[in-house]
Amino acid sequence: MNLRQITYFLKIAQLRSFTNAANALYVSQPALSKQMRLLEEELGTALFIRSDRGVKLTDAGELLHARAPHVLEEIASLRNDLQACATQEPGGPLMVGMGISARDIVTVPVVSRYLQRYPRVSLHVREGITGPLVEDVKLGSLDCALLFEVDADEPLIAEPYVREPLLYVGPRTSDLSMEKPVSIAQALAQPLATTGGNSPLRRRIDRAAADIETSTPVAFEVNDVAVMLGCISLNGLHAVVPYSSVHWALAEGRVRAAPIDGLWIDWSFVHARNFGLSLAARAFRSLVFEAAAHLVAIGEWKFCSLLSPQPDQP
Repeated sequence: MNLRQITYFLKIAQLRSFTNAANALYVSQPALSKQMRLLEEELGTALFIRSDRGVKLTDAGELLHARAPHVLEEIASLRNDLQACATQEPGGPLMVGMGISARDIVTVPVVSRYLQRYPRVSLHVREGITGPLVEDVKLGSLDCALLFEVDADEPLIAEPYVREPLLYVGPRTSDLSMEKPVSIAQALAQPLATTGGNSPLRRRIDRAAADIETSTPVAFEVNDVAVMLGCISLNGLHAVVPYSSVHWALAEGRVRAAPIDGLWIDWSFVHARNFGLSLAARAFRSLVFEAAAHLVAIGEWKFCSLLSPQPDQP
């Protein structure tokens, strides 16, 4: 039994629906069902009675529903008491991972602000794509990371960060406009410069293609946004990427873009469940969430929406 399973259980018990709970928790229904199946197997008893009309709790489920909130409250109280003991200024080494797409809109301003506010921290930033960064967080070589969607089965705490609609990006000579959304079919009508097939972004695009019974028209694969933008400008290719990847290129007029109806990608702030977060890491997390709230409020992170409230200061 772990805290994620308890949280999932309580949301299902609250909404009396696996589907509604999965939507509220921003996880897939199969992943949610798997976690509840593992929990029931560990406890050796059923927690739910499933029917076409929804979900009811068994007697064991009712007992867990009655006592689990007190367990979570006690853990939260213990965490707060322990954090209150850490009255010293954050210091020591901090290793963070940042998704490449976040470079200009989040990474640079947050790192700059962090260095000014916490000079005793030895900050190391590793840019990369989701897969390798996830593995480094699991191994403990990174304290935390901000990246695209993470598999719910990973042994990580993944805090929902922002939801960012994807854009159809083309050369500056195209007639694309940020005021005129395009359909998924339109976005998949031309060969794309795209990320590798195992990246969350590519998986999102491939699923959208499958939904309209087509395939992703791949011109070439690359995980470097700068290379992608260069090929769009010089070769007339197109790409499907988040706004954060291209907002400076759009501002400078190097490319044009249009939002894609019904296609988005979620960001998560992740850290390993078994390592926890140091005081320095909690301070970094606060600045990361603070930055998103500010960018969305002033309209600089266009079309973006927050997925969770800003964490408390460390």
